[in-house]
Amino acid sequence: MEITFKTQLLQDLYENKKVKDKEFKSNPALVKQYIKTIGRLKTVEKIEHLFQFHGLRYEKLKGNRIGHSSVRVNEQYRIIFLEIGNTEEPQNIEILDIQELSKHYE
Repeated sequence: MEITFKTQLLQDLYENKKVKDKEFKSNPALVKQYIKTIGRLKTVEKIEHLFQFHGLRYEKLKGNRIGHSSVRVNEQYRIIFLEIGNTEEPQNIEILDIQELSKHYE
């Protein structure tokens, strides 16, 4: 599966490059967990496989985030992404477009 990133910051975090954002610069444990979580997402071929990782707490979002999904990085942060599926097999995911890494209730 292909992973794309909405912003350069998200890609730089995944590639463990130095970033200027204080929130992530001062929290190496969060960055390490983010990289690990993206690695798990890369292994997924079907939406159902996300449920195998109970700690990720995969969910479809509602309200103004309808169409997005999320997984947890830790208790405080989550990764919000778009699932871009295979047109032949709708349950197969071809691309995950990472939209944001955010605090859960902000």
